[in-house]
Amino acid sequence: MNKGNKTELFTVELSGRIDSSNAAKVEKELIASCEEHLSEDITVDASNLEYISSAGLRVLMKLRKKVEGTVTINEVSPEVYDIFKTTGFTELFDIKKRMREISVEGCEVIGEGGNGIVYRKDDETIVKMYYGDRNGLEKINRNREISKNVFLKGIPTAIAFDTVKIGENYGVVYEMIKAKSMMQEMSEHPKNLDQYANMIVDTLIKLHNTELNPGDLQDARDNVRKDIRDIEECGLLTDAERDRLFKLVDDIPARNTFIHQDFHPGNMMMLDGEIVLIDVEDSGMGHPVLDLSSMYIVYVTAAKSGWTKKDMGLGAKEFGYVWDIILRKYFNTNDANEIKEINRILRGYSQIKYIRGVATSPRVPNFLRKVVVKQAKKKLFNVIDTLHPIP
Repeated sequence: MNKGNKTELFTVELSGRIDSSNAAKVEKELIASCEEHLSEDITVDASNLEYISSAGLRVLMKLRKKVEGTVTINEVSPEVYDIFKTTGFTELFDIKKRMREISVEGCEVIGEGGNGIVYRKDDETIVKMYYGDRNGLEKINRNREISKNVFLKGIPTAIAFDTVKIGENYGVVYEMIKAKSMMQEMSEHPKNLDQYANMIVDTLIKLHNTELNPGDLQDARDNVRKDIRDIEECGLLTDAERDRLFKLVDDIPARNTFIHQDFHPGNMMMLDGEIVLIDVEDSGMGHPVLDLSSMYIVYVTAAKSGWTKKDMGLGAKEFGYVWDIILRKYFNTNDANEIKEINRILRGYSQIKYIRGVATSPRVPNFLRKVVVKQAKKKLFNVIDTLHPIP
């Protein structure tokens, strides 16, 4: 057993086997190691713990009774975790299973977006690898929890069954037998764009007709408010501009409607002829304009810039065609002037997310960042007083 300080937590390490033959000795050493830290939070590093019997479990119970703070047990092997779970210790301690490490080298890429890349791991599973520079483990685990809650509400969402380490990044594994991403389907079968566009809009309408209970998910406007704060932290908003943007968001009516907020082909899988969502971390409840304006970023802005062609295999022509079908069916109109006005409004709302992306992206050179943000802010504030939620 080793001990040491890590950041503000006191950490002890358990290793090898702990059973009736050595439990008394381990207990004596463990309590002595923690004696001066009983008022603190204590972390038990179990990465080298091979086995623990009921005698060893009683040692941990004695430690728990002495510690005033919390006791967290980290890096637990699957075998030892099963012992903790079977005996109910997962209800008494904060126990974190050791993360499985996998490689995606040579795996087929079936989707790509702003947060990560989706790989086909084998015939039965896919894995979404999140970019580590913008997605921590806490955020990914929150995504898994939201995914589970959304699935239980009847939303067509794939359930993740494992969180893994992929080099320096984290990933989530999904069971998706014989599934392809909508991005793949669209790029491989461009003649079927009408069919795919109708599937996308039908799913969107279904989502926006799903009413949740208050508190089931976060207010979707909170994500936009966070975007505004992120822009401000970059020093690219005046106080007056910030306050005006907050008012724009506050004026969007609150609703209990399910909102995905990242509804693009890279986050959709085709499973048995139906769309299943694989990325719901930004999901919430709110007005449909929050979804539609977010979609505008991908289907129009990103497509015209060439980003979608590079990462999704589809360009402005294909996305523009699909987007036109989506708007016409969603709003039940073929009036060109009405479609033009809808696009104007959605473009206006989308500028907040667009500015946030430019302001915070490490890929945008500093000399260019201020210029692009200035131009985007001018476009937004020129029309901000004419924006209103639709539908």
